[in-house]
Amino acid sequence: MNYRSQIESQFQGKAFERPLFYKHPGGLRFELSEGGTMLEQFLVALRKATEICSEIFLERETITLCLRLWVHENYFNIRKTLAELKKVGIVIPKKREVWLEPIDTSEFLDDDVPQWELSIVFKVPKNLLQNILWCALSCDFGWIQPKVPAMFYMFNLEAKIMIWPYDDRGMDVVGPNPAALERLYTRFSTYLLEYDREVMDQTFAPSRPL
Repeated sequence: MNYRSQIESQFQGKAFERPLFYKHPGGLRFELSEGGTMLEQFLVALRKATEICSEIFLERETITLCLRLWVHENYFNIRKTLAELKKVGIVIPKKREVWLEPIDTSEFLDDDVPQWELSIVFKVPKNLLQNILWCALSCDFGWIQPKVPAMFYMFNLEAKIMIWPYDDRGMDVVGPNPAALERLYTRFSTYLLEYDREVMDQTFAPSRPL
């Protein structure tokens, strides 16, 4: 299976454009963390994200996972990423797909050191879902370990659904599957991000009789 071509086909070549929710009209944006201590915020975010993603992968045995990270000429940070992944039980298998895309840093970096965005796509067992979410949501909590220096994108390619938990505050779910997204909208309505609720309501809220 060619993961990259399948992802690009299903998501019109915009799977990794940010912010994901605004690049893919008709998607969902969930609010994860709430008030309380930093630990409480993290645990609530982990619980909510796990509930939503468990529903998305309910009928699947595996998750298609894409790791995205910046790399420099010496690729040193890849070794750190791999070491941290092992701590949470995620091992990149031989059956994987890897590609590099150059990054234009001229607008925000003064040096001319070449940089790329590395993508690694592979399948993981569904029972590692919470481990993946831990890594994705811990990015803003310096004292929560382990911490993996990468972005985590999850795909249910069979259902044409993509998930991006961008940090403890929120998670975007998009894809050309309005029926599945509507079910998530209804079931997890209380988790929707209030700021973007009007946009989501216009897509999924049932029409009211006059």
